[in-house]
This record gives sequence, structure tokens and C-alpha cells, in this order.
Amino acid sequence: MEWVFSAYSHPGKVRKSNEDYFYIPTGQTAVKNLIMVADGMGGHNAGDIASRMVVDSILEYYNENIDGLTSLEQVKDLLMRAIQDANEKVYHQSMACAEYEGMGTTLTLAYFYDNMACIGHVGDSCAYLIRDRSVKKITRDHSLVQELLENGSITQDEVNTHPQKNVITRALGTGIFVNADYYEINLKHNDIILLCTDGLVNHVNLADNIELFYSLASLDEITLALGKKALDGGGIDNVTVVVAKYSCTAEKR
Repeated sequence: MEWVFSAYSHPGKVRKSNEDYFYIPTGQTAVKNLIMVADGMGGHNAGDIASRMVVDSILEYYNENIDGLTSLEQVKDLLMRAIQDANEKVYHQSMACAEYEGMGTTLTLAYFYDNMACIGHVGDSCAYLIRDRSVKKITRDHSLVQELLENGSITQDEVNTHPQKNVITRALGTGIFVNADYYEINLKHNDIILLCTDGLVNHVNLADNIELFYSLASLDEITLALGKKALDGGGIDNVTVVVAKYSCTAEKR
């Protein structure tokens, strides 16, 4: 089996700073088969502090505890403990420094174990599965508009234009404990896992752009094309997209 990774991040056309932060494995990194996106929030640049802290904390935690994983249950346990550890670090930092008061961040990550994608999720950044020219959203947004949609107060068409669209109901760092969602996806040859902040999906309908994933030659071209579409569509927020493509030679026959 083989994984290929790519990422694109841009502050957008309106905001001066990029409060998104991401991670993909490179040749120099110690943690393999892990991808992450985080969308920070808070004034005085606290958002970019929170998102970076969470990603760096999880990398450190994984690096210290990743040896000896032999089951999906152990992977899930490690993932949940890493998220909770990162949450506590951001929370304590926000309590200790007045300029960081109230800071927090979303987090969506995927850890690849054998042919499984193990996904942890807090907030309204998203994870998608691209398979057989179709797009499936894996995660459920922790947001006010998602709750309004589910209880029938608004329609799907009203989600993107709702005045409280950016209100999230869960974030890392805003309390001493965070409730993270967990998903497992059994992967097939040529599956793509895509993680992104809301700056992408606010402007780009992935289903309408499915051919991008099959017509472009490389993952770098795919992430660049998606990012540029988000900017062309308005770019009112930071835009970050991370993709991982799974290849299993045993399934090619």
C-alpha cells in the first residue's frame, strides 16, 4: 500500500493573516500517515496560535506514543487522547495570557492504519471521501446552522447564507474537556481523503468539481485548482485543503 499527500493554504482575499494550519507527512517528518487541518479563532492573532498549537501538540503526542500500535482500538484511543491533550494545552494557554483569552480552533485529522482511515473531528472543518467519481462527506459539522438544519428550522439552501453561519458549537481550547467525533473508513484502491477548512466549501461544491480529481495529473494540481476556485469564488476566509490518495497494489489486478 502507498500514500501520496498534498496541501494548499491561502489567507484569502480579505483577511491579512492565515489562521488555518495544516500538516502532511514529508520526507523529513517523524509522524507518517497522518494529515490534519485546523481553523483557529480568537482576536489578536490568537487564532493562528491556537491552530498551530493543536497541530504541533498532536504531532508531539503521536511521536511519543505511536510505537506498538497493533489494533484499531489502540489507534482510536491514541487519537482521542492526543486531541484531549492538545485541547488542554490551548485551554491553559488561553487562561494564562489575557491576549489569548477565548481562543480556540477546529480540528479534523485522519490517521491511516493498514487500509483504514481513522478520523477525529471537532468543529466545522470537514473530511470527505472521494471514490468512484463521487463525493461523500464523512464528518458532521459542529455548528449552529447544522443544528438548525437537522431540526428543520432552515433548509439546505439557506445554510450558506445564514447570518450565523460561522457560529460553531464545539472547538478545541474553549473548555477543559472537548468532545471529539471519531469515524473509520475502510479504504479502496485510488480512494482520496480530503480535509478542508470552511473557506473551501463556502465557495466550492466538491461534487460539481469531481472531474478535477480524475483529470489532473497530480495531487498538487488538484489542491491548487481547488484553492484557486475558492479564491475566484470570493475568498472571504482563509482557505486550506489537504488530500491523501491511497493505492493498494493488491487491488489493481
